[in-house]
Amino acid sequence: MRWDKDSRFEINRVVIKNRKIKKPVTFAVIADLHNCCYGRDNRRLFDALVKEEPDAVLIAGDLIEAGINASEEEGLKLLYMLSGRFPVYYGVGNHEKKLFTRSMYQRQRDELVFGLKRSGVRLMHNTSYELPDSNVCIKGLDIPHEYYRRVIHKKTSGRKLEGLLGRPDRKSFNILLAHDPSHFKAYAEYGADLVLSGHVHGGMVRLPYVGGLFSPEYKFFPKYDAGIYRLGHTRMLVSRGLGSHTINIRINNTPELIMLRLERDEKWKR
Repeated sequence: MRWDKDSRFEINRVVIKNRKIKKPVTFAVIADLHNCCYGRDNRRLFDALVKEEPDAVLIAGDLIEAGINASEEEGLKLLYMLSGRFPVYYGVGNHEKKLFTRSMYQRQRDELVFGLKRSGVRLMHNTSYELPDSNVCIKGLDIPHEYYRRVIHKKTSGRKLEGLLGRPDRKSFNILLAHDPSHFKAYAEYGADLVLSGHVHGGMVRLPYVGGLFSPEYKFFPKYDAGIYRLGHTRMLVSRGLGSHTINIRINNTPELIMLRLERDEKWKR
């Protein structure tokens, strides 16, 4: 299947329980839309979100696509609609990073910044937002672009993440919006309870009993391609994403919108 405006997507529901959660909360998780559009002005996607009635929308990066001839119009239209109904927390992906660091994308950067200010969307540039009713802290990781290189994979660490984000409050349930799942070990070292990632597009071509075939970085059989992973006390939820860009192909790999519900683990209740 090649992505186009008539492509279908599916809604996948995930429930995570933890003793730190005080009050249930539901998030819609969007990743890797890349300016793709489901129906006119992304109305099909928006209507599906409204029907689900999440408490907030979390964007795990790459809502837009960096490109000299690319336009942010579709992505910004969706942000305007979403922000009129829900709090929106926008994590930075490698495409947003390109816009903010490379002069060739100044026009796109200006359009995105204007749209974010107009919509009131919270850009998660190494920042945190507390949801005290649920005891949830949302953290948005913005790592240097060198960590997204295709050929040489540069590793980061929990200590380096502390330098960007500060130390996490271990009493809170810490959600880390971290676009690239390949740094899972560092995210766990940092102390995130739940990591929300994308970037890999589900491996583009998914093989039965194997998983994703290759990543946008042209790496075969990526270790973290889709679904839930666990390392110590940290879980990572990797979205297959909603869109496509340079390699416009998805086989056995339906785009997904994730509905994430966090609940208190009653087994720990005192």
